[in-house]
Amino acid sequence: MKKINNHVVWNNLIMTTLLTILLFGCGGSGGNKEAPTKKVVEQCAGQDLLTGNECVSINDRDAIVYQPSSQVIEGVALFLHGAPGNASKVMGIFDAKSIADTYNLIALSPNGIISTWGWLSVNNQESDNTDINYLNELLIQVKGNYGVTSDKLYIFGYSAGGFMAYKLACVMPEQISGVISLAGQFRGSLDDCSNSTPVNIHHFHNETDQEVPFDGLSTGYIMSVEQTIEHWRQKNGCDETFVTTEQAGVTDSSYGTTTEFYDSCDKTVALSKMINVAHESNYMSDKLHDIYKYLLIAD
Repeated sequence: MKKINNHVVWNNLIMTTLLTILLFGCGGSGGNKEAPTKKVVEQCAGQDLLTGNECVSINDRDAIVYQPSSQVIEGVALFLHGAPGNASKVMGIFDAKSIADTYNLIALSPNGIISTWGWLSVNNQESDNTDINYLNELLIQVKGNYGVTSDKLYIFGYSAGGFMAYKLACVMPEQISGVISLAGQFRGSLDDCSNSTPVNIHHFHNETDQEVPFDGLSTGYIMSVEQTIEHWRQKNGCDETFVTTEQAGVTDSSYGTTTEFYDSCDKTVALSKMINVAHESNYMSDKLHDIYKYLLIAD
């Protein structure tokens, strides 16, 4: 009679059991069904975080970050929201994801903390530079964390975010590749924006804007669009003359945009007058992009 090796039987039983567990766990004989996963909704800057976006926080302030798939990140596109507004909304207005993917830029949209104005955007001798310091620190951290390989920095501001964009252009012009401001001009004293460093400026505004008037407002120290453009025309060494270009409307209800490109500038100064566009509108980001994209392509 053949002697049975109990150890062999026991080892075979263990191996059979393990193989069965593995097969069922991998869907081998249990079909192709995957185990259900729980969807976790994250928030950043008070808004639901969209797929592909991340959240960074400095000094208890959140900022939304989108990283393009490119292995080489060439700079940062900084998006500044209006008031009331939020980081996610301004990213949507300009389609931050598309800009980041097209130009290999980190899209960065921080949250302001001032309910009335969104940002500490007044430019004068008594300026509170809390936001300036915060944004500088944020940019340093993001550039380091995401391996940004160049100093390119484009600032996109909507409404109160445009106010803040112009303050940045006064305080740190040497760091800025271009400012695209939508319905938000300079706020504060132009005399206190006395640096001589030119900055690429493209401003969009409706001459009949009811919320942020083209002619400015004494409340809030909001300069007129003409004063804002004239200030940068002189700073950028432009002639008083300009070339006018007719372009498409930037909303469904707009029937056109008239853009004035100033002549002989060291850095670009352009003013796009949007026709029949309310301050709060469903802006078509692709039409806006068609008008200002020369700034991003040229650099």
